[in-house]
Amino acid sequence: MNLKQLKHLVALADEGRFVTAAERVHLSQAAFSRSIQTLEEHLGLRLFERGPGGADLTPAGRMLVERARKLVFDGHCLERDAELMRQGNLGDLAFGASPLAAATLLPRFLPELRRQAPKVVAKIRSGSARAMLAKLEAEAFDFFVADSRMFEMSTKFDSLRLGKIPGGAYVREDHPLLNEDRVRAWHLPKYGLGAAAASPAVKAYLARTLGFDSEADLPLVVECDDVNSLARAALEGDLVVLLPSCYAASHAAALRPLQGLFGPQDLFVDLQAIWLRGRTLAPSCDLAIDLLRSQAQQLAAGTGAPMDPITRPSQAGR
Repeated sequence: MNLKQLKHLVALADEGRFVTAAERVHLSQAAFSRSIQTLEEHLGLRLFERGPGGADLTPAGRMLVERARKLVFDGHCLERDAELMRQGNLGDLAFGASPLAAATLLPRFLPELRRQAPKVVAKIRSGSARAMLAKLEAEAFDFFVADSRMFEMSTKFDSLRLGKIPGGAYVREDHPLLNEDRVRAWHLPKYGLGAAAASPAVKAYLARTLGFDSEADLPLVVECDDVNSLARAALEGDLVVLLPSCYAASHAAALRPLQGLFGPQDLFVDLQAIWLRGRTLAPSCDLAIDLLRSQAQQLAAGTGAPMDPITRPSQAGR
């Protein structure tokens, strides 16, 4: 029995069909079938029931495949550690960022990374927290940055809190709600609320904080993971948008905060760096996480440098 056979076992368990599993590991179907058969003969156990619908794990197979997954993962980690030792330098950097993390941290992080590590090649992907989790488990990158309230953390992951970045509700500079002495939650259904896509737990928190009876009463009419588009939607219409305060402050000439909806500590993005437990992070990842943490803490304290603004379109262009 060897690690390659265990990879084949995992592939067939995941795919459920010999043809697709063989393609996944870049083998002919005949060679792949021989590998599975040899493993079963070595163990003295039938691991799969073959049928017209594909290959289903037997009870023995179900028990062994989880052990095999861990061994395959540990094998990847061993190869990675050896590669890091061979490199002897920072190497490449691959990580993911949720939309809010990308909008707040990356504009400040990337120039600083270039200053401190100009030879590092950074490959950064943005997407929802759940999409990031899937890519992390597939080892598409080394870690990702997101608000951990957007998904359920498990023992498969390690994490480090980067910072809690405050947020608020914002509207265009001539919005009708700015004429109110104090904005209340019952004003919102008339104009609608916009925010980055949120988990049910976060939506329930927003509804409770605003004083609605349930999440179903929350007038969330726009969920958009493009923060620039959210800001643009507020600038071009009556939508009330929830944004990180540091992002909105960079657009102060165009966006105005609504007072009264949230307390000073009620709305925030709790950013964390998350990676697979047992994974050795490359030196470039350690450097990146340190820089991201520094940037997040500056933003939490209100000392981050401003970003280039998005200006409101002229009346003629609307």
